[in-house]
Amino acid sequence: MAKPVLIINSHDYAPLVEELSISLNDLDAEGSGRDVQTGEMFRTRIVTKLKVSVKLLRLKQPQMQQLLADLSAAFYSAKVIHPSTGAQVTRQFYTSTIPCGAQRYDRNTGAPFYDGVSFDMTEK
Repeated sequence: MAKPVLIINSHDYAPLVEELSISLNDLDAEGSGRDVQTGEMFRTRIVTKLKVSVKLLRLKQPQMQQLLADLSAAFYSAKVIHPSTGAQVTRQFYTSTIPCGAQRYDRNTGAPFYDGVSFDMTEK
């Protein structure tokens, strides 16, 4: 199985990926829809954009801080493997919600870590 690619703002998160799912989402022109008499669909596709859903393994506090810094900009650069071509592509994305998962603590050191961190990256 191929190793996932997830580089956000030049930081490599691939070793931390538990699951990475990519959806291809069409953007249609205004006026696309169904004919009200026949029900036939008509559409003009403008472009297809990526949506990347990411679930990460356990993150230590410094990793969580870096991730949040990388995702906090209105738009950021990320590299993934495009499912249509198998090639690595770099695109601009945004993230509006970041579930930070459960904050837990190492029993020996007391250091915090995060389980269940997940987020969606939507192409600009």
